[in-house]
Amino acid sequence: MSDLKKFDKEGKPLNLIPTANRSIQANWIQKYYDDPSSVEPSAEDIKCELQLQALSDFEPLNFLIDPGQFRREIAKYENSWKPYLRREGVSNDREGLLLVGMEGDTPEDESSRPEKMRAAGRWIHEDEFNVPTQAYHDLTCLHDLLNYWQPLGRTFLVRCNAGGWFPPHKDDPLINRRCFRVAAFLGPNVDHEAFEWVQDGRTVPIKKDRAYYVDTRKTHRTHAFVDNSIHLIMNIPKTWENVIKLITATKWF
Repeated sequence: MSDLKKFDKEGKPLNLIPTANRSIQANWIQKYYDDPSSVEPSAEDIKCELQLQALSDFEPLNFLIDPGQFRREIAKYENSWKPYLRREGVSNDREGLLLVGMEGDTPEDESSRPEKMRAAGRWIHEDEFNVPTQAYHDLTCLHDLLNYWQPLGRTFLVRCNAGGWFPPHKDDPLINRRCFRVAAFLGPNVDHEAFEWVQDGRTVPIKKDRAYYVDTRKTHRTHAFVDNSIHLIMNIPKTWENVIKLITATKWF
């Protein structure tokens, strides 16, 4: 049997990326010393983040995905999933399918930002991914949700199989983040018996096929206990208009 830390399930070598150097990647004070403007919030940042504080960390939205339609439409991409951000020396069965990428991207292209930055040799922001792939067009069951905010930033599906996980982390914890995130949990294997999303130390109750605003500035982690646990991650440019559209789309008011 192939070493799944080095090869995928078909025996192909993984495109491994070195383990993140957190002392550099998350050294916000050094970023401030090097370039104070890089961590400085604008007036719109402050306005948007204050409004987002009116929401819970995991806020249900008025978008439900038809599970039968999703199952039918995703079937054509069964062989298109690619290992997602596989780290050196780590066994972690998770895969991605790209819905909104960069010019020329296909659904099978790298959907993780660190992998894209390594290939490009430069820093890439979430909102630089703004071109829909064919999978975006084909998954019409997601269009009500996807088309509500336009243009989108990097948007992709993650499929975690048994043992697939994301460690505790924060996404863009500063209030000058350029995007906020919406997630939707798709198919039968996303409830508490199959998949666990822990937000700020608490396991979140997930309703199958519903979309949520998730405050990913807060520490969170995930773990799948079974195969084929799929969730959608949307990066939405943080403008005042998009924040008001988010507030309008919440289930509770």
